[in-house]
Amino acid sequence: MTELKKALSLTLLLTLAATLVADDASVKPEAKEEKADAEVKDEFLHNHPTLVKMWNHSNVVRGQYGLASQKLNPELTKAAQDHAWYMAKTGQFSHSVNGGFVARARRHHYKGSPSGEIILWNAKSIDSCFQGWLNSPGHRAILLGGAREVGYGYAVARDGSTYWVGVYGN
Repeated sequence: MTELKKALSLTLLLTLAATLVADDASVKPEAKEEKADAEVKDEFLHNHPTLVKMWNHSNVVRGQYGLASQKLNPELTKAAQDHAWYMAKTGQFSHSVNGGFVARARRHHYKGSPSGEIILWNAKSIDSCFQGWLNSPGHRAILLGGAREVGYGYAVARDGSTYWVGVYGN
């Protein structure tokens, strides 16, 4: 009988332990912790090496034309990256799909005035991307325009196509 009591006690103890673990696992993190995770993700995107290189390259190009450097804005970066991912996923290469650049900037909480967007498909490097933009009169005007802030995005589709995006604002 003592063996049976031990077995029942052990079963009861394991059942209680499993219940405690299940309860602990279902506890949701506090909002503060969720925000911290979101901030970490935003910071990662804002500091992504490719996007920072695009921003630096942009300011070098602007400097060659005697123009002021632009500030890299996290909300514009999110809007640009959102569109790069969208185009890579859907294959739709357009300024107007995915809501348009103004709506994307607002969706990502940009508080300023979105002033323009430049996109390029299938450039093989940052340098060739910027050459493509400079060779297009409309894109060149935005790249070398008076916007004080910018965000960049870059994505690669499953077929290897690249999508490059710049979103500008003040």
